[in-house]
Amino acid sequence: MGGAIAGPVFTGGLMLSTTGAFLESDRKERAYYRSMAAQAEENARRVEDAAKRNTQYIFEDAGSQQRQLNRDYIHLSGKQRTSLAYSGVGAGSATAQMILRNSRLNAQLDQDMLAENMNRSIKETNLEASLEAQNYRDKAREYDRAGSSRLKWWSRINNMMDRLI
Repeated sequence: MGGAIAGPVFTGGLMLSTTGAFLESDRKERAYYRSMAAQAEENARRVEDAAKRNTQYIFEDAGSQQRQLNRDYIHLSGKQRTSLAYSGVGAGSATAQMILRNSRLNAQLDQDMLAENMNRSIKETNLEASLEAQNYRDKAREYDRAGSSRLKWWSRINNMMDRLI
């Protein structure tokens, strides 16, 4: 008679033990996917923060270069006026006006080129960061889907019971 009871008790104990193992495994796997999704989202935020810092650095560098271009133009203009005066060409002469105007136009072209390069660099920095952040967010969604698409624990228990009985 002991053998008749031992079989069902053993089977029930085995089912409970296996069920517990499945539940623990499922919990750990879900935690893993949540952790990976959170890390991918954090990486996306870090990329965006770095892009903001880089944009600020580009802007500050362009401002510094612009100030240097202004100093260079003022210095060149002064040297040109001095040279023209030394050579006897008056500041009101057509030649002097043309030389000074060309210098001013060249300085403006340099300023425009600097602004264009700054805008291009900022746009590229932000575009690259946006794409990289989007890749991280896509990974986070994949991890979320992987964690939520797993079989629900009750479905696994039911499948296990079907196999054991």
